[in-house]
Amino acid sequence: MSRVYDKSVTIQKQDEETEIWADLLGKPLHARVNTATGKVGFAADADQFHAQMVFEFRYMSVLEQLRYTPQLFRLCYRGHTYHVVDYDDYLEQHRTVRITGALYE
Repeated sequence: MSRVYDKSVTIQKQDEETEIWADLLGKPLHARVNTATGKVGFAADADQFHAQMVFEFRYMSVLEQLRYTPQLFRLCYRGHTYHVVDYDDYLEQHRTVRITGALYE
């Protein structure tokens, strides 16, 4: 089965000192994107829906940064921003990387 990486996703990294976000590679990456799940939470006296998406990329060693410091990264897709909640390089085969992102509130 052929995998199609046809969605444009920008990965950004936050500078720890200035807290300014900058594109990780200077250009968007191509990914497969799919809805992961959503959770309903209760905060500020209101129900809130927390959408999650799965972004699957071809493996690149630079993506391993997201495994160890996910709090410094975010994904931008179709005008929305997602923070990294999971990183998966299946069996460390270095073929694909699945990153789960939760929609910023």
